[in-house]
Amino acid sequence: MKVRTLLLTLAVPAVIALTAGAQPATAQPAAGQPEPVIIDWPTQDKLLGWAAAVEHEGQQHHPEVYAGVAIDPILGTVVVHRVPSAAFDDAVRRLLPPSAAVRYVDAVYPERELAAWAAEVVADIDYWRERGVELNLVGSRPGQCVLVGTEDPVRDAASIGARYPGWPLCVEHDGGAVTLVGEQG
Repeated sequence: MKVRTLLLTLAVPAVIALTAGAQPATAQPAAGQPEPVIIDWPTQDKLLGWAAAVEHEGQQHHPEVYAGVAIDPILGTVVVHRVPSAAFDDAVRRLLPPSAAVRYVDAVYPERELAAWAAEVVADIDYWRERGVELNLVGSRPGQCVLVGTEDPVRDAASIGARYPGWPLCVEHDGGAVTLVGEQG
């Protein structure tokens, strides 16, 4: 399984370049602090509403395939992560207006499965602390892996993988990642 970092690598400069022309929201900075720039994309509220509807549909009616949802305000798109399912895709199409731009991203694992594995890692925080491994992030990469952040992912990846054999794990720190993919078991 490949970790797709190219999209993120390309998207961040594009967002930075596009924000130069966006209208910042007005805010009063604290004394001596630079003024924050808050981007309000024209389609953001509509996309967030659509994403919330997809999330509800997925979690309530299709938890076996729903893996997450995001928005792409630059393209005006709702990005739906799911284990391929014609029934869920049809439900999303019926839920959203015909004008909604939706991009489907194939996932290997549904959100509930990754969340359950992530909860087990969180329950082991003391175990890891006793072994000198400080977990500073536990979550998931939609449909792909349980995301575990440590101070030294190169050192810690093998021991974390050994503790959770067969789990799809992404052990990383500040964008540097060591991906461990095992058979689901």
